[in-house]
Amino acid sequence: MKNKFSINLEVTLVEIILSVLIFAIAGVISLNCFFIAIFTQIKANDKVIAGNLIQSDIEIIKSLNSSDESEEFLLQHFQLLKTESNVRTYINFYDKSWELSNEADKEYLIMVNISDEFSSNGTLKDIEITAERIKPYPFINKANNNQPIYAIETKKFFPNY
Repeated sequence: MKNKFSINLEVTLVEIILSVLIFAIAGVISLNCFFIAIFTQIKANDKVIAGNLIQSDIEIIKSLNSSDESEEFLLQHFQLLKTESNVRTYINFYDKSWELSNEADKEYLIMVNISDEFSSNGTLKDIEITAERIKPYPFINKANNNQPIYAIETKKFFPNY
């Protein structure tokens, strides 16, 4: 007796279409994951750069000796956006490579809110600095447009002497 194996090499059109469809779906899912990974990496890089900028500004403000010096520093390095009673808001715009820019090609912003509490012994400054991306990241964070990339809140007391 001879062993005879018969292999059917005929493939139907439906099988070919299903195979192509499966590979197309897998390709779309792979591309979507690839783009999500790219923008997640961009967001992580933005968080590091924003953290460095914000932390250096906070350290400079906290190292100053008087309330007037802190106001002078903020006016030299930021634009005064608004003043409401004892709260002042300063802002800087940055381009896509985190260089200071004008409002035309802005991609990111750093906002500083300073509120003062005066007492007979001195001034307590409540300092809040946040960094935000103006447009949401593609493929990620579609719902949260105004979520800060990085934020720090601290206080500094400047005595009257």
